[in-house]
Amino acid sequence: MKIYDVVVIGGGVIGLSIAYEIKFRHSKIKVAILEKTQTGYEASHASAGMLEPQLIMPRQNLSDREKAFFRLCRESQNMYEETIRRIEYHSRMDCEYRKEGILKLISPEMDPKPWLSWYVGLGMHAHFWSVEQTGEAEPALREGMAAIHLPDNHQVENRKLSAALAECCKNLGVDILEYSAVESIILNNEAIDHLQTKTGTVSAARYVLAAGAWSSQIPGLTQTIPEIKPIRGQIVAMQMPKPDFIRYPAYLEDFYYVPRNSGRLLIGSTVEDAGFDKAVTPSVIVGFIEKLRALIPQSKTFESVERWAGLRPCSADRLPLLGETRLTNLVVATGHFRNGILLMPITAKLIADMIITGKPSPMLAPFSPSRFNGSTNA
Repeated sequence: MKIYDVVVIGGGVIGLSIAYEIKFRHSKIKVAILEKTQTGYEASHASAGMLEPQLIMPRQNLSDREKAFFRLCRESQNMYEETIRRIEYHSRMDCEYRKEGILKLISPEMDPKPWLSWYVGLGMHAHFWSVEQTGEAEPALREGMAAIHLPDNHQVENRKLSAALAECCKNLGVDILEYSAVESIILNNEAIDHLQTKTGTVSAARYVLAAGAWSSQIPGLTQTIPEIKPIRGQIVAMQMPKPDFIRYPAYLEDFYYVPRNSGRLLIGSTVEDAGFDKAVTPSVIVGFIEKLRALIPQSKTFESVERWAGLRPCSADRLPLLGETRLTNLVVATGHFRNGILLMPITAKLIADMIITGKPSPMLAPFSPSRFNGSTNA
């Protein structure tokens, strides 16, 4: 039996960052990550890396929990640059963190005022760009498009971030146990005694569940954790003629594109309730490419170089599950839906605080699993 102080179940960006944060702040704590395949392979690998709160439709009367969610997102955005600097230092790897901002595209028939009011009301910096300003900033964009520039909404190369976090964990002494899916959980009263995995038995004083879309599929926890559903998102990568051919990530309605330093342009994405099916649908990919060509006429010459689908972890209200459960030594950090990469810094900080001090932050309260049918008692 392998014995640790903390075991993190799940090796995506959330699980990796929690393990790294705990080990960085308290080097003597023995930490392990259990990952069913390879670290950073699932939703963390499939993301587009836009650091923007993905609850983006203007509307009135946000609930208190939704307002708390935006505060959580903003706090995480504010932490990102320093967090990336530290990750790059400990990993000696480049995460391609970019700060040019994101564009909300405004077509001629759209009124920008509701969007500007929405962003400003949420405490975000937002600047309207006229058709002329937008064309000057992004010459490849079709004529007649205006934009709202969101300078605080950045991007990161999520695959490189995942790899860098894994390297940080290794360098600081976290045990990463890949291909170690949890097969059973043995309880003792109201706590986890130990886990049986595909590679052996593991025990710890504290456990963190960060298994993404698979969180409520863990044997032995189905009655403890509110349901997390997998929501499929499809993306295709196009190759631009040169890396700066398109400068800004941008979105229009339910479509977005994200330029990478490599010259790739990611376009997507869907929001599909398709179970655990990660198949790519050809008609969806064709639709993405057609939308891109309508916005960037010269993209007709771009070559499609990769296409994929990932499974986002989605709770019943599309907001994260963060905090304590009815099992006294289990905390959860899952259900981030489309915001896992964005919420990485704040999730790692708050969960590490709880593990190290034993005291949950008030910021976690709105996202307690106990909000669903009394299934936990955070």
